[in-house]
Amino acid sequence: MTYSNSKQIERLIQISELYYEQNYSQKQISEMLHIHRTEISRLLKAARQVGVVKISVAPPINQENIELANFICQNFNLRKAIIVPTENNSNYADDLESISVYTNSLLNELIKDNCAIGMSWGETIKKVVENFFLSKKAKNISVVPLIGSPMGKLDISCQANHLVHQMSSKIPDSKLFSLDSPVFINSEKIMREILSTETNRSTVRLWQKINIAIVGIGSAKMVDNYNWHAFYQKEGSAGIYQNSMVGDVLSQSFSVEGDEYQEIYPNLVGASLSQLRKMETVIGVAAGERKTEAIVGGLRANLFDVLITTDKVARKIRLA
Repeated sequence: MTYSNSKQIERLIQISELYYEQNYSQKQISEMLHIHRTEISRLLKAARQVGVVKISVAPPINQENIELANFICQNFNLRKAIIVPTENNSNYADDLESISVYTNSLLNELIKDNCAIGMSWGETIKKVVENFFLSKKAKNISVVPLIGSPMGKLDISCQANHLVHQMSSKIPDSKLFSLDSPVFINSEKIMREILSTETNRSTVRLWQKINIAIVGIGSAKMVDNYNWHAFYQKEGSAGIYQNSMVGDVLSQSFSVEGDEYQEIYPNLVGASLSQLRKMETVIGVAAGERKTEAIVGGLRANLFDVLITTDKVARKIRLA
């Protein structure tokens, strides 16, 4: 049955308004219109199929967070800011959980057929992947690490290759890529040899075609974090933040003014910040008020198209 006839469309609208807007049950509508209940169910389904009813599911927002998002977009040339509401007494783990819900909603909005998703490492990205689910069909999706493996004994669940594997497992028929190399290599010759393998070459080539990049934001105020030390080891952590550097993305640091710093390790196995800026949509995801300066530095360095953070952090950004 098609619904081109105006009377048929009017009937779909009538039933939909009673059910969705006036909150009558299907049983009540059946009694009111003298239509069998199973027919009501069929017509409500048809109303969704032909576009009379459009249902969207999205996390809640409030006016203060809308104003905070507008402030950040206007002052940092950002395409979009998503400010996540949190409880006053929520801790870092609670806030990561909340952020992951909003990130999932955005990813489902952005993921399309034939797109490539690039991912960094860390606890924040781990939580995003844990709570990710794809609510639509998408074909020919590639999932790609944007950085090499840790120098130390970082929990595998926070490593880029593992996160890419987990993300790919949640996207039916997606193509999985890997980067088989430590993040820093002392010898340029060895780095060239490692990156010359077919597996690594395929991954590096895809960095030029990334449609969605999901990156965490490191902070100089959080180098006491266990994952930080596990990723870089002692000598690595000393090299990331020197002079006035406050934050990093993909192990490349910057000041609060957005000025980049040349790392102590010249042979970085990962996408450069200049490559990152050329990716179609870069999503910076971060929680924790101690990351405020790092987030501001990343914004001033024009590293993100979208920022997802908490209302607590956004208020501090407004005061920065």
